[in-house]
Amino acid sequence: MVQIVENHAEISGTIIGSAPDPELPGFVVLTIRVDGAHDVEGSPNLFCHDIGQTIHVHARSDSAAATAEGNSVRLRVKKVGPGRSFAEE
Repeated sequence: MVQIVENHAEISGTIIGSAPDPELPGFVVLTIRVDGAHDVEGSPNLFCHDIGQTIHVHARSDSAAATAEGNSVRLRVKKVGPGRSFAEE
């Protein structure tokens, strides 16, 4: 099992897609074009290499981010494993 260091960042970008999470009931998978990745004090920023890329972020289906497709967003996020990121509420 791969372990990952506790991390947090605030990303800004545009949600270009959203779909129900096939593995986690109550979640959606957001496709986000990342324009910026900002440090959160006291935590490593593992998203700094994602600037200019498109990433997938899991978010609760009742969150504001889940209904923001096509809009610019700023989300606090964390990586929990290889290729798996979550929006924090």
